[in-house]
Amino acid sequence: MMSNCTSTRYLVSDTGFPKAPDYNYIKNWISSPKKEIPLPLNYIDSLKSFKSQVDVFYIYPTVYYGGYNGNFWNSNPENFNHQNRVDALALKNQASVFSGLTNVYTPLYRQLFYDGLVYHSTNELLTEIALDQKLKDNFKYYKDLIYSNKSLEFFSFENNKLKSYAKESFDVAYNDIKRAFLTYLNQENKGKKIIIAAHSQGTLHAARLIEELILPDRKLRDNLLLAYLIGMPVASSFKNFPVCENPLQLNCFVSWNTHGNNFYPYDNEVYKKVVANNPISFTSDKQITKLEDHKGILMPSFFQMFKYQVLKRPIGPLKIKNESKIKAKSDKGSLQLIELNIPWVKIFEKESFHAGDYNFFWLNIRENLSDRLTNYFNK
Repeated sequence: MMSNCTSTRYLVSDTGFPKAPDYNYIKNWISSPKKEIPLPLNYIDSLKSFKSQVDVFYIYPTVYYGGYNGNFWNSNPENFNHQNRVDALALKNQASVFSGLTNVYTPLYRQLFYDGLVYHSTNELLTEIALDQKLKDNFKYYKDLIYSNKSLEFFSFENNKLKSYAKESFDVAYNDIKRAFLTYLNQENKGKKIIIAAHSQGTLHAARLIEELILPDRKLRDNLLLAYLIGMPVASSFKNFPVCENPLQLNCFVSWNTHGNNFYPYDNEVYKKVVANNPISFTSDKQITKLEDHKGILMPSFFQMFKYQVLKRPIGPLKIKNESKIKAKSDKGSLQLIELNIPWVKIFEKESFHAGDYNFFWLNIRENLSDRLTNYFNK
């Protein structure tokens, strides 16, 4: 046990894991062709459907924060409140961008709680730094910098027991995703093209799935049309799976992390290969996009967020709004918001706009994917 006299929170590293989902049962898929994700309330869908040709396998971000005080470090997929959070925060805000255009398969999985994920990811990064000939001399600097993160106040790099447990918990989450994907391939795919889409923790699992399972298999690799590896720093180092460099390219991946103007979290030797596509232009050049090229965001209103966060009420139907409000550019591995003309969002303006990685560009993402698929299947 680790404790802190100023807090009632504590960590226990031997609490076990929730029951593993069986992906042969529809209850363990929170979206599928039998459980379609609703489109925004005011969105009139005039785009061609590619459901007979394309599936999206979507891996949602971290919505579980409760791995303290003896609770599981991994979420329980059968927990009703957890399922509601996945639906409200991930499906409606992110995966809905693919709904109607393709089939969307989303498995419930035993994701690692937020602070445990930060702990595991930073340990992996510090291990890489320790083994890098150029960076290892500055190891203490990087360790002190990383562990200044408030999410890590109960952890330390030196605690080998917790490091081992964090890795095991992370692998539990990944292996759920892997089992779900293999079940999907066996029972649902039927030769259709595949898109992998993910955000945050989901992106870590998606990148691993692509590298370990999909790319080594020639048939799977040929069927992988596109990957959205959003919300985490992803390097351009996949073998036989490049970064998308233009708006119609396929058999490639896109990635971005949204930040405030002039905030560069990856501007150093550690992150020099991080990819930053621009989800307005879908290029990775450093050009600033025009306001008129931004097509609109999908986001709860201020009052919807108040009801959800304060009153714990469900988020109702979302709407597309605020077109021509964002200018952005890609630079040094970061998607920079050069201009953000949305008054109530500006109240919360900060260095990272992680939660808006999909929402801010919902309509651009959707219409761009339609263009890519139309161009591909009409050849």
